[in-house]
This record gives sequence, structure tokens and C-alpha cells, in this order.
Amino acid sequence: MEPMTRTFLIAAACAVSLAAASTPVASAEDLTLVFKSTNKDGASTSTSYYSSEKMRSGDAEHETIVEYAAGKITSIDHKKKEYSEITLAEMDAAMKQAQAKMDQMAEQMKNMPPAVREKMEAMMGGAAGSVTVTKGGAREVAGYSCQDYTIAMSQTMTTKLCATTALALPIPKVDSDKFASFTTSAGMMAQNPMFKGLSKVADEMKKIEGVTIAESTSLKMMGRNIDSSREATEIKKGPIPASAFDLAAIAKGYKKVPNPLTQMK
Repeated sequence: MEPMTRTFLIAAACAVSLAAASTPVASAEDLTLVFKSTNKDGASTSTSYYSSEKMRSGDAEHETIVEYAAGKITSIDHKKKEYSEITLAEMDAAMKQAQAKMDQMAEQMKNMPPAVREKMEAMMGGAAGSVTVTKGGAREVAGYSCQDYTIAMSQTMTTKLCATTALALPIPKVDSDKFASFTTSAGMMAQNPMFKGLSKVADEMKKIEGVTIAESTSLKMMGRNIDSSREATEIKKGPIPASAFDLAAIAKGYKKVPNPLTQMK
């Protein structure tokens, strides 16, 4: 996955997690999830740490650390021995810049033939409107009962996941002022005609309840099938040591590079 694409996905995930902070639910313990992951390169281990102040997730190749109060996301590339940082304010600025360009493109698309316009919208996210979430049966993963769901997007991607309501993520302690502008910008992008299908994605994803502890994805792209999966093998509740979020130790000797979003023109 390209660095910029990864950063955009991280941003979307953060938006979902941070938005949950405004919902009055009971506080939860810190949570550590260890997964066995498989893809075309074989099997590996990935770990996710969740506390009310920080989140860290990744594997031996790429990791991400989110600091809620500071509104900062750090992306680590272990293969290249590099890391980059971006703040919510910088992401907000990049999204506003992207929004302005998309507004221009949307105006230009109004003069295109309908067939061409529909194809462009599909390429830019309109196809996301075909996403459906279907509830399946129940099973057990890593000692926890979970509910199966199937997420299908057109004929190109299918994700099957199992989520448990027996676990809850800690509520992030965020600076509401820092997050408010970012959320507004994200909402404006979602309203752009070029991304009209994204609102349906959000509505469909609301059907999924609980914390995901197993998932598998099958993607069809350019005549190829790309399959990946991960399943929790260990789930731990309780305080996470500070060393788990220590960037100096995690990326010791690594070079700091500009984040792709801050370089976007």
C-alpha cells in the first residue's frame, strides 16, 4: 500500500475512533490485541495497543502511533527505517486543499456526457455506494464469542469479519477543538458528488457492533485476486507499559522524513 493511501486510511480510522469519544459510554480498560496475519508473503504477527491516550498498531514492516491529546499521527516504515509525523491541523489543511480541487473537478464534470461522468464518479468513490453489510452466524475467537459480518463492495472486494461486544476500546482523551475542524473537513469531502457513495458506507458500517477480532479480505484488481486475513491469538486487558509507545526506542536510528500528505500539491 502506498504511503499516502495508508495515511488517508489511518486518518479515516482515527476519525471513527475519535468520534466515539463524544458518545457517552462506559470507560474501558486498556486493550492489547495480538493477531496472526496472512497474505501472499506468508504468515506474520501484528499487534494493536489501545489506551485512552494513545494507540499503536502494526507489524514488522509498518506501524502507526496515534497521540490523541497532541492530535498527532506517526507512521513508521521498518523496512526503510524511516518515520514521518503529521498533526490533525496539517491533515485538515491537506483535506481542505484536496476539497478545493475536487470542487473544481466536480464543476468540470457537470459538462461531461452522463456516461463519462458516472465512470469518473465510480473511479473516485462512487462505487462505494454499492457496499452492503450482511450479518451472519456466531463463533468463538481467542476465547471470545463474536458475530460474523460480510462486507461486500460491488464485485471487487469482500471482507468477512467477526466482532465481539464483550470487549470495548478505551475512550480517547481528545482536544475537541483540534478534532472539530478535522471532522468538519472530512464531512465536507464526503458530501462532494465525487464521493457520494461514502455516506452509504458509513451507514452500512454502523451495522457492525463491537471490536473486530478476526477478518479476511478478498480483492479483485486488474485480473488478480489479492487475499489477506488476520485473527486474534491473544487478547489482554489492563495497563500498557509506556515503552509500547516510545518512538525513540521503536524507531531507534530511523530517519525522519516528511509525511506524504504535507507534500501533496
